[in-house]
Amino acid sequence: MTKILTFILLLSTTQVFSQTDAHGNPVFNSVTLREDTIENFHLLSNYYTLKNNIDNKNSAVYISDKPLLNEVGNAAINLPSDFFVIMKNQHVVNLILIRNNPSREYLVINPATGQRKKIVCKIKGDISENRANEIISEGYDPEAKIKGGKLYFNHRKLTIAFNKDVMESVLNLIKERNLSEGDTSNVKVLSKQDLRKIILTESKEGGNLDFFTEIKGHEYDGVQIKPGLFTTKLSIALYKWGRANFELGVNTVEDALQFWEEFKGRAANEREKDYITKGFNKELEK
Repeated sequence: MTKILTFILLLSTTQVFSQTDAHGNPVFNSVTLREDTIENFHLLSNYYTLKNNIDNKNSAVYISDKPLLNEVGNAAINLPSDFFVIMKNQHVVNLILIRNNPSREYLVINPATGQRKKIVCKIKGDISENRANEIISEGYDPEAKIKGGKLYFNHRKLTIAFNKDVMESVLNLIKERNLSEGDTSNVKVLSKQDLRKIILTESKEGGNLDFFTEIKGHEYDGVQIKPGLFTTKLSIALYKWGRANFELGVNTVEDALQFWEEFKGRAANEREKDYITKGFNKELEK
């Protein structure tokens, strides 16, 4: 899997979207779910999660630390769910975002030219399959269930736009509008293997991800990170390493931990898992 290093999200008419903004703050966190090779191009399918967005103060779509069920439901329906990246030789040709509010439409963006097009989207359903699955897996509503092509959530019945129908619609759009053609942009999407090489190299002594050499001999010295909250210099170094993985574009914290274990040549211990995860999710900055 890969994650987009630079992406454009139009929550407003002018905001450039990315996994992080120019100040290092997340805009709208996403994960890559699949990558397909189709004729002469690659297509990345990505999903904007509810978790770590609506409950994350650093996210542009933050609601609260513990959103109410009706807030979760409204966000699930109204916020963008799926977006797609058309690539050639790892460089982006066009981006396709499916927007639901105020009306369902495709937003097609060409990073090379900055051109944007709004195209009517006729995909049926109240909520995407990926969003419905997340609502179930995250347990927002213990009584929520998927049955007969519908999500039952917080006393609401929502029809599901299934992934196969979304993919079919997107592929038809790409073909009809020739969206796989044209000049590639300078926006490059790194593969997991590319990221692995960078992270393993930069984690070595003296590298950009070496947060450990400078604290050698003082790993267990105490430091205050928030009023009344103390930890060790080693924990902070692990936090920074996890955060750096996110900034570089690692898709999931599981991938980051896999890279860490390969770098160390052993399984991650509980402290490492805890603080790398915290850093990846920027939990101390919320």
